[in-house]
Formats: sequence, C-alpha cells, structure tokens
Amino acid sequence: MPIRRAADPITVQHVWDAIRSAVLQRQMADSKRIIKYLQRVDNCTYAQAELYVQQTHQDGLIVALQKVTKTSKGDLVDSFRIPTHEVPPLDGKDWYCFECHLAGDVTACQQCFRVFHADCVPNGRLKFQEYKKTNILYDQLSKSGVKDESTSNSVNSINISSDSDDLNASELSTYKFNNNGQMKSDALEYDETLCSMCNVSKLDDGCNLEKSELNYLLKFVIHRIQSWLPHTLTHTMAQQERPEWLTDKELSWRANQLFFEHRDMSVIEVNLNNESYTKLYQFLADVLTIQHNVAIFHGIESQEYGAAELMIRDCMHDLTELKLCVDCYRHSNEKINAKWFCLPCRVPHKLVWAKQKGYPYWPAKVIQETSTHFDVRFFGGKYERSLLIKSLIKPIETPQSKLQIKTSSAFNKAVEELRFHQRLMQNPDELQKLISSSKNRVRSLNKQRISTLKKSLNSSLEVKKRNSFEMNDVYKFEDNPFGQQNLSLTHKRKSSFCEGSPVSKKNSTSSVEKNEEVHNTSDSVIHISDGEDDEYPYYDYSSVSNTNYNGSYEQVSSSTENYRFQDRSQENGMQQLDHPYSDSVEKMRRRLECVSDKKELIKCAMDCMQSEIDQITNNHNDHLKRLFESHNAQISEIKKKQWCYNCEQEAIYHCCWNTAYCSQSCQQQHWQAEHKKVCRRKR
Repeated sequence: MPIRRAADPITVQHVWDAIRSAVLQRQMADSKRIIKYLQRVDNCTYAQAELYVQQTHQDGLIVALQKVTKTSKGDLVDSFRIPTHEVPPLDGKDWYCFECHLAGDVTACQQCFRVFHADCVPNGRLKFQEYKKTNILYDQLSKSGVKDESTSNSVNSINISSDSDDLNASELSTYKFNNNGQMKSDALEYDETLCSMCNVSKLDDGCNLEKSELNYLLKFVIHRIQSWLPHTLTHTMAQQERPEWLTDKELSWRANQLFFEHRDMSVIEVNLNNESYTKLYQFLADVLTIQHNVAIFHGIESQEYGAAELMIRDCMHDLTELKLCVDCYRHSNEKINAKWFCLPCRVPHKLVWAKQKGYPYWPAKVIQETSTHFDVRFFGGKYERSLLIKSLIKPIETPQSKLQIKTSSAFNKAVEELRFHQRLMQNPDELQKLISSSKNRVRSLNKQRISTLKKSLNSSLEVKKRNSFEMNDVYKFEDNPFGQQNLSLTHKRKSSFCEGSPVSKKNSTSSVEKNEEVHNTSDSVIHISDGEDDEYPYYDYSSVSNTNYNGSYEQVSSSTENYRFQDRSQENGMQQLDHPYSDSVEKMRRRLECVSDKKELIKCAMDCMQSEIDQITNNHNDHLKRLFESHNAQISEIKKKQWCYNCEQEAIYHCCWNTAYCSQSCQQQHWQAEHKKVCRRKR
C-alpha cells in the first residue's frame, strides 16, 4: 500500500502556521523555530515535531532552502518556505483516507478517487450496512427489556415525535421488506477493494423517481442540513479572531492543497438546480465528501466536525424517510393545504385504530410494520408518530362501540380527517380539485410576497439615497465615529403548542435560512424551516413534474419532518443562527442515551449540568479577570500623563509643580484668572 501523503492535514497546517508566524516576525523559518512552535501548539515531543516537519517536507507541502545565519560564523541552516503553486500535482486519487480522514498507507478505490486504510475497512463496512436500512423502526426494546407482547403497558409503546426524530445507532432496528411486506436478506457483500460509497452504489436504494422529482425533494434535505456548518467550509463556527496571516486568500490556497474533491453546500445546490442527481447515494456521497473536507481542514476533534456528524445524522434520517414513502415526505414539507396529512399516497397506507398509553384508540396510518410491531402516525393535532406492539392495533373496520372510545373534540377532529382521507381515496375528482385550488392559492401568495418584498426593498433604497444626499449636502464629518451605524438584526423564534393529540410533542428548533437574496423565479432552491404555524408555503411548485394517481392524481408527498416557509418580508430584519441548538445539549443527550438505569440517568444529568455551570462560572471569572487587568492598565496609563489645568485635555506645556496646559490659549486664560497669584515657577 503506497503512502500518498505522510503528514496528517492538521499537522501540515500547524507547520504552515509556524512558517507564516516566523515570516511575519521577520525571522528565519528554520527547523528549530518550527519545532518549537509545534511543541507549543500540538503538545508534542521534540522528536514528534521533528518528524512532522520531515513528513510535510516529504509530501512537498513545504520547500527547504539553504540560508546563511546572521551570526559571526555565518553557518548554513535549512530554512523552509511555503510552495507557491496554486494546485498540487494531481493523479486522480485523494491523499487522505475517506473513513478516518488521515494520511498514511492507503489503498486506492478501483472505481473512484477515494482512498482508505486497511484498518478502516470495518468503518466503511458499517457505513455500507447503515445505508442498507431501507426502513427504520425506533427500537428501544433492548433498553426496556421488552421481549414479547405480554409485556406490561408501561413499555408497550414508544413515542416518536413527528418533528424531532433524532436517530442514534443504539436506538435503531432495521427491517428489510420485499413487495409482499416480508423480510429479506441482502445477498450483496462488501467489496474490500472498493470504498464504502462505491459499495453503496451497488445497492438498490428503493427510490425509483424521475430525475426532476428526486432533485426537487432533495432540496428539502439540503435546506434542513445546511445550517449545521458555516457557508464557507474553511471558516470556523466560533466567532474568534484569526491570526494575521490567515486571510481568506490563504484559506482558499490551503483548501486547494488539502482538498482533492471540492464540495460544499453551494455546489450541491447548483447540482440540485441542474437536476444532476439520479440516485440517492450520489447526493449522500457529496454530503459525506463535505464531512471529509471538514475533518481534513478542522480535525476530527473540532466543533465543526461534531456539527458535520450531526448533519450526516439528519441527512440519513431524511433519506430514510424519503425511501419509506416519497409522497409522505413531500406532503409534510410542501404543506400545500391545511389538511396535507389527509392527501393519499400513490401506494395507500393501511388505516388502523392505534392505542397509545393514556389515550383511547385513535385513527392512524401505518408507515411500516413487522410481525410484532407497527410504526404508525396519528390523524389530528400535529400528526405524531409512535411505535406500538401488534396487540395495540385494531383494523379500521372495527366499530367504535367495541373500542370503548370516550370522544372529545380532538378525537372528533381526527375522525373527521380520517373520513376526509378515505373520501379523497375513493373520489379522485375531489382530490384533483383540492390540489388545484391549493396550488392556485400558493401562486397568489407567491405573487403577494414577491411584490411586498420588492416594495420594501425599493423603499429602503430610497431612504438610503435620501439620507446620503442630506449628509453630503449639509456637512461631511470625516472623523465622526457615529457616521456609520451597524444595525444589529434580531431574530424571533416562534414556538407552537398542540393539544388533544395521543402523544405529547416536543418543540423543535428551526433551521434558519442563510440566503437573504430575493429570487423572482419559482424554481430556485427552496427555503424551509421546521415550524408548524404556517399552513401554506409561499413558493410555486407547479413547475415540478407531476405523476397521475388513478389517472388524475398529481403527485404530492411528505415526511415525518415538519417545515414552515419563512416570511421573506420579515427576514430582512432577522439575525441568522449558526446552528439549531448548543453543543452542550447535544453532548448531554448522547451521554444520557448510553445510560439505562434511572439513578444513573439522574446522576449523569446532574453531572452534565454541574459541569456546564462550572464551565460558565470559569468563563465568567476569566472574563472579569481580563476586564480588571485591562482597566488597571488603562488607569495606569492615564496616571502617567499630565492634564491641562484649564480644560482637562492632555497637556504639553508645563508651568509649575502641579500645573500644565494643552495650549497657549488655556495658559493665558488660567493665568489671568487665578494662576498668576499662586504660581511657584521661578521667574
């Protein structure tokens, strides 16, 4: 196995930083100075730092020069500089392992540009197995000890919130279904001569869609996951000062040296608009390439890579939901009608009565089923999902009197939606009429929103022109610090609450759109969020190809994710969020998922809270310490200066032991007023 590059990418960047730092200080970037820098930054030994420099030089990422020292002896020493070429020599293969994102002895894939370590093949095999999960049930039975249908009611069902389906490998159980609904084994084996993505490409993703429809649906996925990472992958998520040498041009050059395949969200959006994707794995490969580039540039221990892992989790979840039912995924994202859940799918779902603990039997759709469990989504309310054992499911033909249902307004609303869904399935003409009216309303809303945005933009431009004219016409303050104002835009987040539903629903954080430009066309990339308080989107979907249902049904679709289109007229005054929620919450959630015992769960939660409090306290104390030191330094500087006795400005003319002036005019004013009587200066 060849060594394409010997130095890991993070180490290479530290060597570059050492050279840039030495050049900035007008010093020679010799090996000793670079090694000293690496020891301080990487906490490595002298031998390790020396090896890092040798490996980076071996990879051709730094160039060695012979220079004469400025000492009396004039010795020759090895000085290093950064190469000037914009793009390194390419031979069609990546330099870093696609699984662990590090350098070393790698095997090249026989079908694509990716490479991988022999030790990383199990990781690639795991990724291959994950993608084979066509259907997902949220299986927590191993944690609760459920073995059969005779289990107590306290663990007879597992609630799955409709808009916060956070997936974890320990919580998933995978089922494969053939056309008859039976489980089947996949005979395909993992080919160790190929990378994980080429092995994935051999699988049937179970999503046979037209190219235009597939790319249209993938736009919902990209706008769900793009808020996890910065718009430019080389930038950090934390707002921190960069070294002086780390300019945007330098970051772009480093990306060219380290990234073999350049991928970011903008590239994926262009591919979606051009309808370049024909299979789901192609889209997933690009998203994983983004994660690969993030790991190369920021390291696997960075905050950015942690966000990339969460991005992959959300992407895998959405792709799984899309494969479960294309129509369901599209319905819940478009929401072209207030009763979008009632719109039937091209492959009709089985309707049942499902019982959640603490609620009566409730009408629901079966998303997927096994011999023992049903994954259902309830009518009414916010359309929550739940995993129930088979004994809690009754056929929809069962009379309500036998189910002993205590009716309520919420239950009556759910039954009304059920009847409406059944009526639409039986009457395609009524369905066609509903879809047409909904799309007409969407078009009218589109026009209103665009016209409102144009008016607001025109008015703001007029105000700016008028203000600039007035300022130029009256006075021009060159040194006025208030001449330009930075308007801080605030973003108010909405939360919704639902009553009368068979399961309690958690509030989800919305993905804030990062593109503030106004698009006048309806086929641009779709801006979405996961709120529930808007019934209709503000974009026209009529340009997307439609498929007939019973000869007249235009294709519509949906997923378990709930999205709401932001009001673009309000978005001009809103600030963007970096990511939906804090990393501390995500880390605590991961730790809690690994604990099964109740006492340990409480202890773990308390430990997480205490560590968070300690961290906040330490940060607060550090901030106060820095503030105190800064104030003391400023006070010390002020005390060392002399000040005008008359106007209290900084003085430059000394008069006597406690009197000084900033100008001759101040001296004359104070002299005539009082100082000539008490001046102690010898004349």
